[in-house]
Amino acid sequence: MAYSLSPKENYLLCMNHKHHEYTPGPGDMVGAGMMLPIERGEGGAGIDAFGVRWVAPTSGGPGAALPAPNEFKLTDVTKWKSVVEMPDLSVFDWEGTAAMELANVDRDTQSVDIIHANCIYERMATLMGFEGALLAMALEPEASFELLEALANWRIEGIKYFAKYYQPDVYMYFDDVATERNLFMSPDTYRALIKPLHVKFVKACQELGIIPVQHTCGKADLLVQDMIDEGNHAWNAVQSQNDLEGIIEAHGDHFVLMGGYNTTGTPGQPYATEDEVRAEVRRCIETYGKYGKGYVFSGLVLTALNPADPMDMGAMNNIIIDEFLKIRAEKEAAA
Repeated sequence: MAYSLSPKENYLLCMNHKHHEYTPGPGDMVGAGMMLPIERGEGGAGIDAFGVRWVAPTSGGPGAALPAPNEFKLTDVTKWKSVVEMPDLSVFDWEGTAAMELANVDRDTQSVDIIHANCIYERMATLMGFEGALLAMALEPEASFELLEALANWRIEGIKYFAKYYQPDVYMYFDDVATERNLFMSPDTYRALIKPLHVKFVKACQELGIIPVQHTCGKADLLVQDMIDEGNHAWNAVQSQNDLEGIIEAHGDHFVLMGGYNTTGTPGQPYATEDEVRAEVRRCIETYGKYGKGYVFSGLVLTALNPADPMDMGAMNNIIIDEFLKIRAEKEAAA
C-alpha cells in the first residue's frame, strides 16, 4: 500500500513529534542558506563579514574551508568591543541568493532547512581559535558572555532575514561543542554561557513559525536535556558513539535525533566497501527507525573515497542515498 504522506509532510510531522508513516531522510529536505559570504567569504574561502580569513585545504579531509591558522582577530576577550564589529546584514543580497538556492526546490514535497554554520561558540572560535575561546570562557566568563550575547542578538536579526527571504520550515544552527570522546567544556560552562543564548534564538525561531534544530557533532549526550530545555525540536548530526536508542526511548515523543550513521568507523572511511556502506544504512533504519518516533536518518559522509581528491565524496553518499530509498520502497511495498 502506498504511503499517503508526502516526504515533506512526513518529515515535518516527525520534527513536530507527531505520528508519521515512515523514517524521514535524504531528499525529504533541502539544505539552504549556505551561499551567503557572511560566514566564509566569497566562494566558501576568503575574508568573511567579520574580517576572518578562511582557507580551503588542498589535501586531506573533505576540503571544507577553515579559519586561517594562527591569524586570530581577537586575542583578548575583554577587548572584544573594540575589535569585533557585527556585520550589517542589510547589505547582503538575500533575495537574489534565496532565489538561486531555492530555484529547483519543490516546496510541496520538500522541506527547506536553513543550514547556518558558525553559531555563537563556533563564531567565537573563528575569532579566537578553539583554544583561545575555551580559555577565555574559563578565565573571563563575564566578558565571554558579553561577546556571546552580542553574537546571539546579531544572529537573531539574521534569522529574521532568513524567514523573510527563504520562508524556511527548519532552522539548523551549528555549535560544535564536543569531540568524538566528550565535550570541549564542562556542562556547567555550557549551561552558564551558551544555553541561555541558545534559548533566545530558539524562541526567535518559534515566534517566526520555524522549527529550531541544534547541530552538534561528537559525543554530546550529556547535553540532551539542555537541548530540550532550550526548546530545540531536534539534535542534528548525532553520531553513533552516543546512546541513540536510550535517547529515543526516553525522549523520542518530544525530541528528534537526526543522524546515526557511523561516520567515524569503517562505514565512513575511504576503504569501506559498498556492502559495508549499505549495511550501515540498513542498520540505522532497522535499529533507530523501529521506534516510529524521534528519528530522522542522516548519513552524509565527509571522507573522500579517493584520498588524492578530498572533494570526491559523491560516490559514497550516492550509495547511502540509494540504499536509504531502496529500504523505504521495500517498507512501503510491505505496508
